[in-house]
Amino acid sequence: MRFTTERLRAREMDEGDLAFLSALLGDPRVMRFYPKVLDQDEARAWIARQRQRYEQDGHGLWLLERRDTGEPVGQCGVAMQVVHGVRESEVGYLLAHAHWHQGYATEAARAARDWAFARYPGARVISLIRPENAPSRAVAERNGMQVAGETVHANLAHLVYAVSEADIAKAP
Repeated sequence: MRFTTERLRAREMDEGDLAFLSALLGDPRVMRFYPKVLDQDEARAWIARQRQRYEQDGHGLWLLERRDTGEPVGQCGVAMQVVHGVRESEVGYLLAHAHWHQGYATEAARAARDWAFARYPGARVISLIRPENAPSRAVAERNGMQVAGETVHANLAHLVYAVSEADIAKAP
């Protein structure tokens, strides 16, 4: 396990998660702010990319499961991204449509943020979010992040949300 929260646990994804991830990444509702939905081969490549990140960086996006049932609900984790020439820890999250509006994204993103602070003391943590993605922006803001700039990622405009441990310590 990479982290646990009151209701969730995060673990490394593997080939056994292909059916769930194919459904998640192939759902147009879930992927509406991504360049496209992914097919099963692309979902398999997604898993391989995360496994490569685990090997290279010691982390990546992890599979989220409910602690009480083991049911997968989505993915969340910390992926390294280069923004304006700087390599930074990005908290990313993506939940299956059936698990929206239950607070899972905020709960998981906060745990991933704190995991990144523990791994990279003193560094800021970012989230790259499309400007029109209001739900994801709300999650970032609930986790203490604020817009710190703009960038182009995957050929699409993104806002760079950011927070540091010092920002969290100052929050009321």
